Amino acid sequence: MKKESPNDKRLHLENEEKKKKIEEEFGAAHWSNPEENNLHPEIEGQFLDHIMAFEHAWKDAKQITLYEFLGNPAFRKTEELTENEIGDELNRLYELMNQHQVSLDTICDVSEQEIYRFITEELFQQEIDDMHIPGMMSCFTYEEFHPNHAHDIERYSNDFIKSYLSKTDDFYMHELSSNASTQNWHRDFRGVFSSFNLNKFEIIDLKFDINSAEAQVDFECDFTALVDNSKDTLRFNGKGKLLFIYQWDFWYVDSVEFPSNYKI
Repeated sequence: MKKESPNDKRLHLENEEKKKKIEEEFGAAHWSNPEENNLHPEIEGQFLDHIMAFEHAWKDAKQITLYEFLGNPAFRKTEELTENEIGDELNRLYELMNQHQVSLDTICDVSEQEIYRFITEELFQQEIDDMHIPGMMSCFTYEEFHPNHAHDIERYSNDFIKSYLSKTDDFYMHELSSNASTQNWHRDFRGVFSSFNLNKFEIIDLKFDINSAEAQVDFECDFTALVDNSKDTLRFNGKGKLLFIYQWDFWYVDSVEFPSNYKI
């Protein structure tokens, strides 16, 4: 073990005092041993300083709207802007938000007009903590407010099929509805085979109704399955179906139908 320098020893003692102060003022915390994670005491001290600054700011922070947080900026209503003006005004808002350590991202493609409308009509009204800490961003995602259900269902469909047919783990269980997770149909089919080889999975149609909390995905697939304790291989090639249920703000697989015209 490398001998600790006098300066490092001093920094370690200072860091222990910082930890004690944070625990006494803001509650107990778990601290890792810097000797185990090879964290230099100077870097650890900077990290503890950031924690202290955050805790003090958070403790005294009040809730204000994002609009107030940004300094009540002047802006024009969406309907007052031409198509050519939208981009410039949106860039101005993005720059203002960045200056105040606020970011907005989208997962899917969203028009500039809709993003501008969303910022000025909805995001401005969101309440946040009135605190500015160097290096800390307040991050928002458009889809948290306006979910893209088609995109989510498509992604969950691909994730479920790949996980279900991998046999390397049971992650697909986390994508089942509360009703499906208590049933055995998914275990029974999967348990017949020792391995799968997925050659194709393509969604050909997707429908959902948020009011009824139901969705259906029609797909084409092509995969082979090795029968457990056997050398026999079955090929499933054709159309199938996934049914989803919307629960707890997420889409969950409720049932799956694979092609029945399998070949040996």
